[in-house]
Amino acid sequence: MSIFQLDPNNVAFGVASLGTSQVASVTNSSVQMTAFGASTTMIRIACSLGHCHYQIGSNPTASVTTSAMIPNNSFEIIRVTPGQKIAFIKDATVTASTVSVTELV
Repeated sequence: MSIFQLDPNNVAFGVASLGTSQVASVTNSSVQMTAFGASTTMIRIACSLGHCHYQIGSNPTASVTTSAMIPNNSFEIIRVTPGQKIAFIKDATVTASTVSVTELV
């Protein structure tokens, strides 16, 4: 289970440790990564080379028009449910995009 400290406003911060990481080149078609571990409740997504869009769910399909976007050279920490998957897609105008997804445990 992910363990985070809470600030005075009960907002989580800090990470106990980094878990499994997956790295992929993002294409013009939605591609899913493998399911998160049975105890994973938070993930860290990092993007480089070009922005991309992502969708999280049991069988997600990412879309450039309806899915959340992660900007180039940035990262986000997102709450997930154990066993969910994440899918990525890049816009046709983006030459290349690489993502790293790390489970926070």
